[in-house]
Amino acid sequence: MSPPRVNPARARRIAIRVGGVIAWSAFLSAALATMVCFAFVDPAALAQGAPPAWWGTRMHVYAIGFFFFWVVGLMSAGQAWYLAHGRRVARR
Repeated sequence: MSPPRVNPARARRIAIRVGGVIAWSAFLSAALATMVCFAFVDPAALAQGAPPAWWGTRMHVYAIGFFFFWVVGLMSAGQAWYLAHGRRVARR
């Protein structure tokens, strides 16, 4: 018995939807992690020491922190999806 045919357009829509779900969940986790982190860490207080040259303003530090948490969230969401669905997708 041969495996069922997969419609390429449907497979593309599913891949886009999965990517959107992963990116959105990572965005929400990055927002939460940024709020929690910067509730306890004030970049202005850290800047009173010897800050690196790339610490221009507090907004730069907030933005860099947010995108760092977003990347961590993306990796986490992608890994969770792979662990939940990876073997089924690989078998097709």
